[in-house]
Amino acid sequence: MGALVGSLLALAVVPQTGASQATVRGRVVDSETGSPLVGASISLRRGPSLLTTDSSGQFVTRAFPAGDVVVTVQQLGYAGADFRIRVPDSGEVDKVFSLDFTGQRMPTIAISARAEQLLSRYSDFERRRQRGAGAFFRWDDLAKESFGSVGDALRTVRGVRIKCNQQTYECFAFMARSPNCQPVWYMDGMEVRSFHENTPIRDVYGIEIYRGPGEIPGEFSGSNAACGAIVMWTKSRPYRSTP
Repeated sequence: MGALVGSLLALAVVPQTGASQATVRGRVVDSETGSPLVGASISLRRGPSLLTTDSSGQFVTRAFPAGDVVVTVQQLGYAGADFRIRVPDSGEVDKVFSLDFTGQRMPTIAISARAEQLLSRYSDFERRRQRGAGAFFRWDDLAKESFGSVGDALRTVRGVRIKCNQQTYECFAFMARSPNCQPVWYMDGMEVRSFHENTPIRDVYGIEIYRGPGEIPGEFSGSNAACGAIVMWTKSRPYRSTP
């Protein structure tokens, strides 16, 4: 009897008007690691939760109406996202929904565990960070301070100056020790020529700031070492799906 009542309540939550006969199979994963997200909430257009993912990050439903629908996926520690999918009148739809990790409202031990999981890709960054020569931001530091852009983060580093040209809308970084030359920029280990001050923080794993030749490690000490170096590491999101 209890199981029957529970089933009726579950059906009552889902609007049946216009419901299709199609089966929607979804899998919710971490956009960077591809690991399944257990207990993620699934709803339509940010409405009440209709169901949650199982131990393999999957869900199956026939409750979605036919046509273009917006599926909202939310999970603690991840940025919620809306995904538009096309539901036919019948048949099956298979879709992977990926969420970006933020670590918000998660315990420190969970954040440390994730850092360990990603260590192979960012091992050199973590090694230099532990050594402590220079200034460092990791993704959890950036999230904690709620920086809106890379420029916002750099402005808080002692010895770094950001100068913007109001006519061209371009911004450049300079070191207080060498104000007449610009530091070398590296992106994912490769030297680059430009810096976009408004680069979204959510795409950055870590930033290394070396303010002069006394701080720069050998792998970044090129001909411009006297001007300093700024090294950025972006998040790899091979499992990211398009909302």
